[in-house]
Amino acid sequence: MTSIVVTANGNDNKKFKGDDKMESAPSRVLHIRKLPGEVTETEVIALGLPFGKVTNILMLKGKNQAFLELATEEAAATMVNYYTSMTPHLRNQPIYIQYSNHKELKTDSALNQRAQAVLQAVSAVQTTNSAVANTAGSESTVSSAQSPVLRIIIDNMYYPVTLDVLHQIFSKFGTVLKIITFTKNNQFQALLQYADPTNAQQAKLALDGQNIYNACCTLRIDFSKLVNLNVKYNNDKSRDYTRPDLPSGDGQPALDPAIAAAFAKETSLLAVPGALSPLGIPNAAAAAAAAAAGRVGMHGVTAAGNTVLLVSNLNEEVFMEMCSA
Repeated sequence: MTSIVVTANGNDNKKFKGDDKMESAPSRVLHIRKLPGEVTETEVIALGLPFGKVTNILMLKGKNQAFLELATEEAAATMVNYYTSMTPHLRNQPIYIQYSNHKELKTDSALNQRAQAVLQAVSAVQTTNSAVANTAGSESTVSSAQSPVLRIIIDNMYYPVTLDVLHQIFSKFGTVLKIITFTKNNQFQALLQYADPTNAQQAKLALDGQNIYNACCTLRIDFSKLVNLNVKYNNDKSRDYTRPDLPSGDGQPALDPAIAAAFAKETSLLAVPGALSPLGIPNAAAAAAAAAAGRVGMHGVTAAGNTVLLVSNLNEEVFMEMCSA
């Protein structure tokens, strides 16, 4: 494996010979093929950001290819392993990612100005990450118009909404990489990162204003100004689907298996068609959600360690009769 000095830009690819399709040894330089002709540098860079710092990029638009260099070989390996098991899409078109034959990208900035400018802009905002209060992670900012991260607020939250329910709903529109949930200004909120900014746009158009449960739990969705979520723990508050090895964190138990199973049996009604439509979730799933929060007793489902129920608005006369019986 050797370093490569690139003298071609996106419009002049004859001077550059890309990698062949044979499997290469691990490298921090990745070869991306079958890109849509109109894909942007930002979209290609966004593919690598969830896995680590992107240090260089070369767009070969005439060949519908690109080379992406990450800071470490470990980050590149994580990216390749993830996208090997789950084919990435850009603009609804499958693309292919493999190790490059080259160990390092050395691009001529004078001939690759646009891509370098985009990379520098993303790198600049990565160094000024802004922490989100009461979350399990932090993010790096970029123009919200091209961000793969959605900011989700749940209005009229009569039933609790779990991280897994959000994943089931939003994964209908593309690959969900990370989710962070938190409470801010007494509202349940979430940050959700897609692999592809186009999927984030599609999900926003289809889901904004829809109800998760009948007549409640309304989704309010907007683009975040952030491009990457840094998740520290995998638990019921945050999840990095690209890093199953992350710890759960102290005081952050995983979702009750009984609750997860209850939702799993009802996921058929979470399917969201391409057009706008209500998100009907049956009463069994809603009851499971309430049981998860300790609001409602449900046969076969135990709230997390809580055996006490608060019952209000009782008829005093009926109550006394019950007690004396």
